[in-house]
Amino acid sequence: MPDPGLLERMAFPAREAAVGEARRWVGKLLDGHPRRDDAVLLLSETFTNAVVHTRSAAVGVVVLLDGQERVQIEVVDEGAETSPCVCRHARGDLAESGRGIRLLRALSDQWGFIEERPRCVVWFALGVHPRPRVNATPASS
Repeated sequence: MPDPGLLERMAFPAREAAVGEARRWVGKLLDGHPRRDDAVLLLSETFTNAVVHTRSAAVGVVVLLDGQERVQIEVVDEGAETSPCVCRHARGDLAESGRGIRLLRALSDQWGFIEERPRCVVWFALGVHPRPRVNATPASS
């Protein structure tokens, strides 16, 4: 994982209503950054996964920037019995869930997770310019 400098950190209650609070907070921190919208979208996905798939009381968000305006966001939860994965979605292409990790893979320059039981940190990094897309065709379930 890259080692950028800390910009800000915040903890939010692990509930669905806090996803919007976290999105607004990150959006404000990254105001003017060329990848702000991607960062807010990916934060929303990873934060929601922490709320839905863990028994966390709180979810931490850490925003880091390096000197080249590369942004890294970490979402810290209190762990779960499963690990983040790219899973096949049995509910089909129109399902409202199951795409968070796929979005991370498609939009971020790098992403990963670190399990330090009981804690889990899902992180993603975005350069100033999006990486070129090799294949724009969506994967089928």
